[in-house]
Amino acid sequence: MRSLPSFGVAVLLACGAALGAQTKPAASPAQPAATDPVVISAGTEHIRASQFSALIKAAPAENQTAMLANKRAVADELGKMLALVAEAHRRGLDRDPGFQAQMMLARDNALAKSVVDKLQATAVPTPALIQAYYTAHASEFAQTKVRHILVGDNETQGGPAARTQAAALAKVAQVAAKLKAGADFATVAKADSDDPGSKDKGGELGEISPGQTVPEFEAAMNKLAIGQVSDPVHTRYGYHIIQVEARSTMPLDQAKPIIQDQLTSQAVNSAIDKIAAESHIVISDSYFGPAKPPAPTTPHP
Repeated sequence: MRSLPSFGVAVLLACGAALGAQTKPAASPAQPAATDPVVISAGTEHIRASQFSALIKAAPAENQTAMLANKRAVADELGKMLALVAEAHRRGLDRDPGFQAQMMLARDNALAKSVVDKLQATAVPTPALIQAYYTAHASEFAQTKVRHILVGDNETQGGPAARTQAAALAKVAQVAAKLKAGADFATVAKADSDDPGSKDKGGELGEISPGQTVPEFEAAMNKLAIGQVSDPVHTRYGYHIIQVEARSTMPLDQAKPIIQDQLTSQAVNSAIDKIAAESHIVISDSYFGPAKPPAPTTPHP
């Protein structure tokens, strides 16, 4: 027997268990289901052809091809699962309150996800909405081409174990002096930077978008003119010397997937909030305690 691919057990537990729990005793020989035959059975549990097809379709898209190519191996594992389901019934585990609560939650979660999937399918923003968001939020798509030199210390994760903060500060001062004296930034980065990901590239970090770096680095970077070299900037990674090489805006074609996800998420969350409001949700204060008041918002300066 060929072994099931490594994803098999997880897929069967996620998709097959719920399906198996819903199976009914096999039809009697006097009443065969010719159009939807039983294809896997174990004791009183069974899976019909239509249910097997539904299980494959319910699996993650990246697994479906492999499962179809290994149908017999999938069936072997499902057979074992049904044998365990039959044993669970024999032991009365299906009547356990904890199991019944899990099944209720699994069913309700699956139904809720189905609604969310439908909402997402109908919430795809139009090109006009995407363009409008891009225009109104241009700062979100700012890109800064930047390079840096990092001098770490023994308090920096992965930093030089023997270098104290005082020693790091002394070294970064030496590096800054070299640059002010006219030394080539890339050459100094290759010689002195402790950032293994950028030092061999002369300190190049590429295009940086808002939020991609720690706040101290981003704040210092945003204050620099193109070509300007910063004073040492301290972050949790150590001391940085930063140089901005260019500034630009991410093209709409690149920003489109980001905007589409953002607008779709906003539309779905708004739809969920509307459904919740119209459903008049009631939660027992006597059981759960009173609802906490919303956190006060901080006014913008």
